[in-house]
Amino acid sequence: MHSFQTQSPVPQRFEDVDGVLSFLWLELTNRCNLQCVHCYTESSPRTGDRDVLTAGDYEAVMSEAYSLGCRQVQLIGGEPQLNPEFKTILRRAVELGFEFVEVFTNLSRLDEETIEFSARNGVHFATSVYSADPATHDAVTTVRGSHRRTIANLKRLIDNGVQTRAGVLAINEDGEAAERTRQFLADLGVAGPIRTSEVRQFGRGQQLLGEEASLSGLCGHCWNGKLAVAPDGQVFPCVMARDWVVGDVLDETLAELLRGDRLAQVRREIHDTVWRRKTVTASCPECPQTCNPDLSCPCDPLICPQSCEPQGCDPYIMCSPYIHKVLPE
Repeated sequence: MHSFQTQSPVPQRFEDVDGVLSFLWLELTNRCNLQCVHCYTESSPRTGDRDVLTAGDYEAVMSEAYSLGCRQVQLIGGEPQLNPEFKTILRRAVELGFEFVEVFTNLSRLDEETIEFSARNGVHFATSVYSADPATHDAVTTVRGSHRRTIANLKRLIDNGVQTRAGVLAINEDGEAAERTRQFLADLGVAGPIRTSEVRQFGRGQQLLGEEASLSGLCGHCWNGKLAVAPDGQVFPCVMARDWVVGDVLDETLAELLRGDRLAQVRREIHDTVWRRKTVTASCPECPQTCNPDLSCPCDPLICPQSCEPQGCDPYIMCSPYIHKVLPE
């Protein structure tokens, strides 16, 4: 028996996840002007052929998600700003009443209208920086000048009071260099914890690491009320779990997907084989408490690294779906 609440809490026990949607990723395009060496979606300037959903489709998905109790949405890509209806979709997310709206972008492009709208309406932004050194960063994105544009637009967001987080994905740097990059971001005014993550074995990351995609590469938290919708309509438990499709929004409603056996089976497998293993010894560095034997975590979910929610866990540690891309100005 499935029931949908007015507002879905983030489940802490698997028994409570049935029918719950608490967080939604919307991939607005698979196209990106960058071609990062580790990209988990394998995006590039030439991969927009998988973009099928219209602005109307995205609005319908958001509307239904909201009616099912979801109050958190992230617009991601590819580079989400490359969707020609990006501003329409962003505005609609705000109008629907989502309490948390975030744009994950590489910030190589950003116009004043988007900044002003975001500042007025509490829209959050997130990005990744690969090095304080422009040449090292650009070697990862494979686009010269991407570091300069990203940092310039990061400063613009901060200066305009838009809540923006940034993390470090260290690929061509050692620990000391990564720490310098974190300090570089802190000096720019980036608030909150700035952490470093590793490449995950998804997309191009498989070739980079010499490993095939597997459930063990997931953070493990995507069993608890999350869904990701790709530009072609396919649905996954999270943006990293692309090999575990649970449905298609062009064929089924979100309510039907949440009731479906495929989602229930994948959530159970992630919970039992990934989450349980990681939470047995997990603790939250920012709080003194460790996760309880029942696998619920008593610390603030906004800082616990076991959480895949972008405003919570460091998406750059366990939830590096937040590895992004972007287009030249």
